[in-house]
Amino acid sequence: MSGVEKTARRPASTPDSRLPTPAAIASHIHFLASDAIEGRETGMRGFEIAAEYVRAQFDVIGLQPLHSDWFQHFALRAATLDEGQSSLAINGKSLIIRKDFLMRPDFARDNVSVDAPLVVAGFGVTAPELHRDDYAGIDARGKIVVVVSGASKSFPSDQRAYYSSGEVKRHNAAAHGAVGMLTITTATDEARNPFEKRARQSSIVPMTYLDASGNPVDTVEALRGSASLSSEAAAALFTGAAIPLDRVLADAENGIAHSFPLTATASMKTVTRFAQMQSENIIGVLPGSDAKLRDEYVVVSAHLDHLGNHPPANGGDGLYNGAYDNGSGIACLIEIARGLAAGARPKRSVLFVALTGEEKGEQGSEYFVHFPPVPKRQIVADVNMDMFLMIYPVADVVPLGGEHSSIGAMAATASRASGFDVSPDPYPEEVRFIRSDQYSFVKAGIPAIHLKPGNKSTDPSIDGAKLTREWLRTIYHSPKDDRSQTFDFASGARYAETNLRLVRAIADSPSRPSWTPGDFFGETFGRGGRKATITLR
Repeated sequence: MSGVEKTARRPASTPDSRLPTPAAIASHIHFLASDAIEGRETGMRGFEIAAEYVRAQFDVIGLQPLHSDWFQHFALRAATLDEGQSSLAINGKSLIIRKDFLMRPDFARDNVSVDAPLVVAGFGVTAPELHRDDYAGIDARGKIVVVVSGASKSFPSDQRAYYSSGEVKRHNAAAHGAVGMLTITTATDEARNPFEKRARQSSIVPMTYLDASGNPVDTVEALRGSASLSSEAAAALFTGAAIPLDRVLADAENGIAHSFPLTATASMKTVTRFAQMQSENIIGVLPGSDAKLRDEYVVVSAHLDHLGNHPPANGGDGLYNGAYDNGSGIACLIEIARGLAAGARPKRSVLFVALTGEEKGEQGSEYFVHFPPVPKRQIVADVNMDMFLMIYPVADVVPLGGEHSSIGAMAATASRASGFDVSPDPYPEEVRFIRSDQYSFVKAGIPAIHLKPGNKSTDPSIDGAKLTREWLRTIYHSPKDDRSQTFDFASGARYAETNLRLVRAIADSPSRPSWTPGDFFGETFGRGGRKATITLR
């Protein structure tokens, strides 16, 4: 296992007697990213081995199980698209799956079809607070809507993140009477996640958790088909359109959306095979020391799962080891627990949660917040860790979500105390705040934060931005995210230390974290906010 351990800035003192060490971070990643763990896919044998590893670590550290059980078990539905029986045709001309389109399986029905005219609905966004409605002036009732990925760059970052969600777009389409949805990809999103890469990964089976009645939760049954198009197929779709595709995409880059009917019709047939899976979140608690505050909980989370083992059709390595994603986060989670347990006991209790199903659409965190093992009102915050890149000696961190609540100021203090600068998000187009488990907590009204590495290096000869972009383009969500990469474990240890300091600050604060006044997420999901009127699942 390679590693570059440059001399880091010396951290300030901390009340915890055991700080995370580079060797400890390296050791956990070495095990979790080994071929023997088979990519840790949700519900699979490799994940179960990794789960037992985390449980054993929690136990030896001195954490306690909740309700005499380390595991929060739940059922999921796996939905495999039958590619031979599923189809998409435009004006009667059949398209080729994985070449022209990718189809979303239907979690509620094993066989469903739709044949309807098409209408372009901009980004598919209805944002009353921004006076934006991409459905104004068009009639989507009984039609298949064509939407552009993402959301307008003119939106504030909060709304841009929220309205970029496919989940939000599907519900909005159904609310406007649509019966299907086709997505075309902006140039920005295509560069970030090319169609060819998504096609290679389309055999990885999606899942959604089941409710108490055994029904899948992530369903929008009004939509009878959903697919995304390659750039070539999208161009064909817009042949003879009132506004050409090139202009639609160029204007989308400038935040301008177009909504208008197309002359084309589409026919979609979706055939899905179901299987029921079981998985679990692994939970350990460090009880608080304060008689008044110990019944409140700070959640420290990281997802344990990755993408599994899916050999490509043309051979080669199809094992997604997930060393950075998210062996790095779990390694930090364990070492934060060790540090807190070895030092002065925090005033509030701390729940350490290794989550399943993040790669399936945050299923483990969604289940956790909908069926919390402690009363939800007693959960004061979530500190999430997902994929801390230490591909060079890291000089700064980005507090994703820090502006939404009082946790942001605490995170800045903890970061600087550990030797990091604090930087704004260099990749707002990635809308990263909604793309990991912290967002499940936010949607449940719980303030949350996720620290990511910035682009600065302590070595002035290193271009951190260039290395990060290259990593995201060539290694992220690929079999190359393995133990052969460069790891600056000293940076990883300082990152774990930063989160340790942050967790202790939240746990020891006299008051629980609060939403920033007027914050979009606080107003939308916070206690007393509008979340009751916004149904996402």
